[in-house]
Amino acid sequence: MNKKEKQNSPGPALFKRPKNPQLKNPLSIKITFQIFRGSRISAQAGRIFMKNRRNENMNKYTLKIFMICLTLLLVAAAQPALGSEWAQFQNDKNNSGVTADAAPIDPRYLANWSVDINAPLDAAPVTGDGKVYEVAASGDVSAYYLNNRTLAWKNDDIQGTGGFELSTPAYNDGTLYVALSRGNASTHTEIHALYTCNGSVKWSNTSLGTYQTNTPITYSNDRIFFGTANVDTISTTNAGDYYCFNASTGQFIWKRSSETSSGYYWAGAAVAGNYAIYGDDAGHIVSVEWNNVTNGEVWKQDDVNVSGLYGVSGKIRSSICYSEEEGRIYFATRSGSHTCYVGFNATTGNFVPDDKDYNNIGYTSTPVVYNGRVYVGAGGWAQGAKLYCLDADTLNENWNYTGSTGGIQGSPAISTYYDGANGGQSGDVYVYFTNNGPAGSLYCLKDTPSTTSMDEALWIFTPEDATYTLQGPAILNGSVFFGNDNGYLYEVYTA
Repeated sequence: MNKKEKQNSPGPALFKRPKNPQLKNPLSIKITFQIFRGSRISAQAGRIFMKNRRNENMNKYTLKIFMICLTLLLVAAAQPALGSEWAQFQNDKNNSGVTADAAPIDPRYLANWSVDINAPLDAAPVTGDGKVYEVAASGDVSAYYLNNRTLAWKNDDIQGTGGFELSTPAYNDGTLYVALSRGNASTHTEIHALYTCNGSVKWSNTSLGTYQTNTPITYSNDRIFFGTANVDTISTTNAGDYYCFNASTGQFIWKRSSETSSGYYWAGAAVAGNYAIYGDDAGHIVSVEWNNVTNGEVWKQDDVNVSGLYGVSGKIRSSICYSEEEGRIYFATRSGSHTCYVGFNATTGNFVPDDKDYNNIGYTSTPVVYNGRVYVGAGGWAQGAKLYCLDADTLNENWNYTGSTGGIQGSPAISTYYDGANGGQSGDVYVYFTNNGPAGSLYCLKDTPSTTSMDEALWIFTPEDATYTLQGPAILNGSVFFGNDNGYLYEVYTA
């Protein structure tokens, strides 16, 4: 079943021309509606008149029509903003993983759509310009219209030869930013900007060396940030660089090499104010003043060593989640399986090491922080998918949920659409995640401030072509998107 297409125009309006009433206590409100092509209706201080582009002036309208227009305006103003875009990994520059958009919650009315992109999908989908985008393991980039689910375009000119692509792209203002690897033993690594109207190349940089681009792209303030890694094996890196480019022009801004003889694997940056924060495979996190650059070198404001701070070791293989509400960054480590936080001052760019904690829960899932709770995935290849809900201050467990075989390596996504609104109670949130197992599925859990256990999912969607699902989901305007290693892009929505 297909969702009904929204009407972009209210169509022609039918108006009679009664006498102009005299209004008492006229309102100092100006209202403008686009009624039909060539005309505009306005109301101000109790007067309504229509200006026609053909100079056909129609005056003297009734109070009744004025109140209808006013009511329409007030109703429109009360509606939530729809389609805010899931434009990059975990939705925004903070990697929050949170959206106010609706998502499907009632299992009785679930519907789904899928398309075979013909190559494994290990990067998360993003949306923008009325389309959903996926980067396949082949390096092909595909765009599908959201309104009718048909192919908008496919770019296979920039495809790489690395065999897989882990970098989630980023969208902004008609441009999609794509980082492609060609592997350590192949030619070179590339960053591209594509016009989202047709998929053609806006600009490219194909001289980034031979390291893999295994982090998401973070977009902020007309800049894009991403990291690379020289990968010995899937579990070891020995070098890496972080880059910043001008998003509009493709101009190189800065490159900062790792100081720890390690690289950046799934370690996307968060941007808080004037600072970009990211971690590496040696367990070091840095804060750089992204716009303070001299001769291609960026100013490092502060750093923190996870081993020294917490007394544990671990590769940081999650993006940094910056929570403005908590004043902290949250992240997860691969070895040691820790979920951690440390205070961060977004004004100065300095870490607050006295404000810290960790829990022996995690893997490579980027944590999501909302309303005093932390949601993070865990679990290994042969273990059940484990989604934890932790207290944001203590990291003590509130509850955990176990799914089918295969850990959660993608990051959860949260819809707050029903939090005290749209029929929900205060604090109601819905959590969506995938698991990386042979029957990789999409899960939906409902959480409330009083929830202390989670025995069952609200619903589970297991595709006919289910397989390993490395990436997490994206939420937009009532739908949840994800892909899998069989090369299918899925949309789950309410019929």
